[in-house]
Amino acid sequence: MTAKFNWADKDSTKWFVILPTGHEGPYSFNKLGQLVSQKKLTQDVKVWAEGLSEPLFLRTVFEKNLEAELEELPPLPVEEEKEEELPPLPVVKEEKREEVVAPKIVTPQVETPEIENYGTKPKRKETKRPVRSWKIVAFFGVVFLLMGLLAFGDLIPHLQQVTFSRPAKMSPALYERVLRENIFSGWDKKIFFKEYLPDDHSMIWLVTPSYQTCEVEANFNSVPERLLSAENEKVSFKTKGKLANHLTEFSSFDFSSGNKIVPGLYEMEVKASHCKWDGFLTKLMNGFSGPEENYKATTKVVLFSKGAREYNTVLEKLLKKKLDREQKIYNANELFWQDLQQKLETLQAVTLQVEQLFLDLLEKDARQFLKNLPPTVQEYTQKYGAFLTSFVVENEAYFKNLNPDIKGISIKRNYEHMVKQSSTKLGLETMKLIEEFQKMKKNPKRVELNQYKERIKKLYGQIKKEINEKIIQISEDRSQ
Repeated sequence: MTAKFNWADKDSTKWFVILPTGHEGPYSFNKLGQLVSQKKLTQDVKVWAEGLSEPLFLRTVFEKNLEAELEELPPLPVEEEKEEELPPLPVVKEEKREEVVAPKIVTPQVETPEIENYGTKPKRKETKRPVRSWKIVAFFGVVFLLMGLLAFGDLIPHLQQVTFSRPAKMSPALYERVLRENIFSGWDKKIFFKEYLPDDHSMIWLVTPSYQTCEVEANFNSVPERLLSAENEKVSFKTKGKLANHLTEFSSFDFSSGNKIVPGLYEMEVKASHCKWDGFLTKLMNGFSGPEENYKATTKVVLFSKGAREYNTVLEKLLKKKLDREQKIYNANELFWQDLQQKLETLQAVTLQVEQLFLDLLEKDARQFLKNLPPTVQEYTQKYGAFLTSFVVENEAYFKNLNPDIKGISIKRNYEHMVKQSSTKLGLETMKLIEEFQKMKKNPKRVELNQYKERIKKLYGQIKKEINEKIIQISEDRSQ
């Protein structure tokens, strides 16, 4: 098998169906899916496309395509957490502190005033107060700055974690898994959502490592044949929410197809608008430049509470179960058409035999007609009359107890009337002919017997024609 073969190609790759009588095709992958859904192909046939070393079963091709689809799911971006390097601290130049010397207190000597100044108050000498050095203020400023930087440095690693309060319906185990799978990888991280659901699938959480707030709208459409459901149903819905603190919670849904979230693979179209950085620190770390205000993406997501890996395991088992069930239905359906066609072919053969029985009677000696009639009637009654009676009863019981796995069982029960009509007409027309023969008082002439022969050929020829038309109709109905 070629390693570079593109299993996800549904349009350009041309597939050939390998049959005992040859091969058919080429078909696209989507066309193969249509033929299977129309019951024109089974997944047990082998197919081949250019690039494969050997033919494969169709079910294997479907499985490879599913694996390719899941591999195309955008992986969760995980970057190695790098320890944030603190900016280098400013070097504090050690300066020599000047020693502050307390000024000496000098007691002024009071001179004895002269006689002419006696009685006046002497003047006191002025002294200057010591001034606090600006260097001391700068020193304490640097100390406080360093303390602030150290505190901020301790705070940054704590904030570089994707965390939020656990929602009420999110189990502790799921909460731990969400935190484990969503890791901080940058303050300017763009939005990329990862989906999570509770066990009852009643809501959806979209989680992102991005520090943004946005208004979020999302449309979900189920991928055909990829729901964890026994029926091939379709689910489509839209919802709204708000992204804040890494989390968007969807709890109200507007369904356009279906009425609940069926676990499985969906195509999600998500739009986020009016986006802003969440919190002052995020704005600071991004230099106060805002993020893209609008975000839009389309991707495939697995809406299953146990995650994508468990989904693949469950889906594989379900597909096998569906395949077995479809094969069972197909076999029951095929058996119905075979039985129906066989019933009409049996009536056609009996009509031919009854016709020949009476033609043989008319070929015998005309003078012995009334003598030969009773043995002929007895042979018809024992061999064909009893058969037609039991045939009608068994046909009625057959349609009453049809296999419930047959598709369109209510419509197929209408074929009971088709079979009953043919068998009843054969019996009634034959009894009318016998009664007419039995009313004869004398042996008919050869000319009369030849006329009866033409009547018999025309009568039973018409019955055989009607049965044959029904067989053709059944063949056409079967192919639809």
